[in-house]
Amino acid sequence: MWRVAVLAAWAMASPASAQTLMPAEAFIDLVLGKTVSFVHFNSGRLVGEEQFISRDQTIWKTPEYGCVTGQLYVDRGRVCFVYEDIQPERPACWWPYEYDGEVILRPVGEFMRGVQRIRGISEDPLTCETLPMS
Repeated sequence: MWRVAVLAAWAMASPASAQTLMPAEAFIDLVLGKTVSFVHFNSGRLVGEEQFISRDQTIWKTPEYGCVTGQLYVDRGRVCFVYEDIQPERPACWWPYEYDGEVILRPVGEFMRGVQRIRGISEDPLTCETLPMS
């Protein structure tokens, strides 16, 4: 019973309580051809930047990994990424939402951590030592 109460309290205080699910294709339309900065929802700490080269190819840049090539696809309404150099056997899937005029992404399977929001969208490409050929 206490688990239900804790989950209910968390849901009321979380960004999920006032979200509108965004179709995955609409999210891709928003970011296609652009570079997006993602920050942690609560702390505002930069998570990374992603350049959306095409509807199925990205470049993900973080301080930890530098620039890595990513494959982008839609799976059951979720936006999913597979990065060649970061656990290629384990896709990272996200539910995109509109929340208070912003776009947030909630990771599939993680409810208490990992929610990100878009801090900025730019026309500028990422600065990487090497970029994949598209």
